[in-house]
Amino acid sequence: MSELRTNRIVPRDGLPSGTFGGIIQVVQTVKQTAQEITAAGGEQDVMTATINLKHASSKVMVTYSLGVGRGADDYGYIKLFEGGSEVTAAHGNAATSPSINALGSISNRGAGNDQYLVSHIAGTFVHTPSSTSPTMKIRAACTYGTHIYINRPADGGNVAHNIYTASFLQLYELAG
Repeated sequence: MSELRTNRIVPRDGLPSGTFGGIIQVVQTVKQTAQEITAAGGEQDVMTATINLKHASSKVMVTYSLGVGRGADDYGYIKLFEGGSEVTAAHGNAATSPSINALGSISNRGAGNDQYLVSHIAGTFVHTPSSTSPTMKIRAACTYGTHIYINRPADGGNVAHNIYTASFLQLYELAG
């Protein structure tokens, strides 16, 4: 069996501006437990992952999928952080107080029976980290109503129509 090893593969004419090379490594965090976030609790960590970059010039591609449940009149948001600092390039910028700029919105479908639903908020963002060992976090908050839930519906009853899910956070090192 043959094996080919290399530190880097770059096209003969280099990479076009604004593009990245291949994936060097991937780190994944899976959250299978349920989490309750109350309106009084403020922003809370939902998922965290750290990647130790091989190259200082690398970018980090963040992909996420969060299972979110809420009642008929509960609202909230998710945000992306590197360490203790919000990644402001990964949220809207048009909101003025009291509206919120966020990575994702947690709201109802407007169709009733939301207390039995778990929907997924998913996305991808390419980030320029501030260190070679960035810790990326997804944080969430309940901004209206009483509770939002991660990986479970608001109705926590033990019945067949209440589906509990898992959430995922992946960090990909992209050659710069």
